[in-house]
Amino acid sequence: MEENSENNKLSYKIKIPIIILTVITLAVMGALFVKIAFSISSSEKKSNSYQYLQNVGDKLRDKGLHQQAIHQYIEYLEKAKINTASRTMIAHTIGQMYIELSNCQEGLMWLFQAEEEETTYHRVDELKKDIDICLTQINSLQRSNLNTK
Repeated sequence: MEENSENNKLSYKIKIPIIILTVITLAVMGALFVKIAFSISSSEKKSNSYQYLQNVGDKLRDKGLHQQAIHQYIEYLEKAKINTASRTMIAHTIGQMYIELSNCQEGLMWLFQAEEEETTYHRVDELKKDIDICLTQINSLQRSNLNTK
């Protein structure tokens, strides 16, 4: 009987720390799960929160304020995590606005970025036409500069 009593004391000495450690482990795992869940949802909200930059850029472009629209689009590209198709479309739009501002040197940089993803881009023909326009304009400027020298 005394042996049985000693076994119970020993088993309680082992059981209590195990139960306490189990409860602590479950609490830590629960806190970790909650933290991961909130970090995933906050990153989705953050990428959507930059959508206003593209919307403002669209409105400015429609009103003919190309320089301000370009600034909004570039800020959007820097901050938002967007897919390649959207990035290509915005780069092409920026290039087109630089063409309208008669700044083909800057426009070509954006058009060439868009061209890198041309296999998935739905406006490839228009993109190639814009690149040709810029290259023609730059070549004619270079020729006129050589003729004036």
